Amino acid sequence: MQGLDVTTEFVLDDASTSGRVTVLVVTWRACDPLAVSLALVSRPDHPALPQGNWVAPRDSLRAGLDAPTGDGDVRFTPAPGSAEVTLELTDGDRHSTVVLEAESLRAFLERTERLVPAGQEHPERELDAVLDDLLRA
Repeated sequence: MQGLDVTTEFVLDDASTSGRVTVLVVTWRACDPLAVSLALVSRPDHPALPQGNWVAPRDSLRAGLDAPTGDGDVRFTPAPGSAEVTLELTDGDRHSTVVLEAESLRAFLERTERLVPAGQEHPERELDAVLDDLLRA
């Protein structure tokens, strides 16, 4: 399962006024199928713009397409009609709210589920693979 990653990027703020782009990079790895990594970055990098890294359960992203879900640092709220999903990201005192296109998020999840369908994750096996990777490094 190593090397099977699915990544998508959501452009949140275009470069029309500042020359910078804010992007949410969403990554899922088959070796850790229950989790999705979320990275808020600016291109080019700028310390005054929103940034941070979070991890959320894949099933929270799926549930967040239809109903408010999440707790702690990552929360999802679908817009009426489900065309968009609002994502609230908290990191200490910093708080960022981003709006994602629901269809793009749904397409990302479908790509992950073609590799490891929901309900067929084997956390013990994946944990062994992650530990093997860590011990090799």
